[in-house]
Amino acid sequence: MGGAGGKKMSISGTFKSGSGRVSANAPRQVALIVETAMVSGREILKGIGRFLREGHGWTVVHEPRNLLDPAPRWLEGWKGHGIIARVASAEMAEVLRRTRLPVVDVLGLLRDTNFPLVHVDDAAIARMAARHLGGLGLSSFGFYGFVGENWSEQRRDAFCAEMEMRGAPPRVLEVERRLRLSPKQGRRLREWLRRLPKPTGVLVCNDDLANDLLQCCRQSDMEVPEQVAVLGVDDDDALCSIACPPLSSIRAAHAEVGYQAALLLQRWMRGGVPPKTPVWISPGEVLTRQSTDVMAVADPRLQQALRCIQERGCGKLSVDEIARAAGLSRSVLQRRFRARLGKTVHAAIRRHQVETACRLLADTELPMAEVAAASGFPHAEYFSHVFREEMEMTPRRYRLAMRREARSEMRAGSDQ
Repeated sequence: MGGAGGKKMSISGTFKSGSGRVSANAPRQVALIVETAMVSGREILKGIGRFLREGHGWTVVHEPRNLLDPAPRWLEGWKGHGIIARVASAEMAEVLRRTRLPVVDVLGLLRDTNFPLVHVDDAAIARMAARHLGGLGLSSFGFYGFVGENWSEQRRDAFCAEMEMRGAPPRVLEVERRLRLSPKQGRRLREWLRRLPKPTGVLVCNDDLANDLLQCCRQSDMEVPEQVAVLGVDDDDALCSIACPPLSSIRAAHAEVGYQAALLLQRWMRGGVPPKTPVWISPGEVLTRQSTDVMAVADPRLQQALRCIQERGCGKLSVDEIARAAGLSRSVLQRRFRARLGKTVHAAIRRHQVETACRLLADTELPMAEVAAASGFPHAEYFSHVFREEMEMTPRRYRLAMRREARSEMRAGSDQ
């Protein structure tokens, strides 16, 4: 992708644009045309806020907006030096071109705008989703996304390619973006869900659309995750927490998109040449919540066993007790776990205990001994050993990392 139409820095180190000539070291006025109504936009602003705290001398112009709002009228004739924008329409792209300023796109919705793009790596997100859903013991998959939007289509294509390599090509449903799911779209979604072979795992292009899918599952009396395991993207914590059931989601690293876009714009305004190819930002991790937390398998006995682990796995739960809950002998239960899930019953219990410990380390101030006990470990030393094997870091290091992340988000939020 090329530049946005502004003239390059001269050898003398001044920038000439619609705002006139500016010293290379003069403060820059930068417009942020980024919505605040969606978590992805807010996370991008947090990343730009982190860049500003490093003391780069920008004066930022920003106003609350929605993603599909038109370009602000004040951009016509605005005397600034650069723009970071979620370019959501051809009309907005034309307004931005007329400013003759450096423009960095952080949405990637439109093709051939000639604006340099910084965006999350949609293909990497899809591969991460395929690994997560593929590890649930499922043989049927689906993708639900937006029609005609590059980022959703890229997630679709990469997810389909990954699942086809696994011998389980997903079924796809795409809808036009709207503020609310229309009655016609709702009927179409419910029919699509009804036709999916059960149990199935569905990747949804973002958390907003995933909530619509969960609502349709409830309306159709489909159990989540036993019949339909649902995975969203963006990790909108508030939205994921109030979803019914709570929504598993991929943390897409939008804050890093904002930070890297600011770095790119800074270099461009100082005379650098913008990249001609997109800058892709790798995603973070899957935040597992209830919508994929119980491994959905076709075997109802295994479903009962997994549910028993979810409900009692942090207590004194034996393999024999799980076998009785599933109505199987111990040896048959172990064989089915290995055949369908690729792990032992003991390994499933340990994973549940470690995930419980992760939540306690991140969300509470409990001492390590109490975290160990609440997670089902007999003593702190054994807990630390198992946690390190599962998470590749000690419990203390994990807690410190979660605290640093929380403090960073709080500081970023206070700067907006």
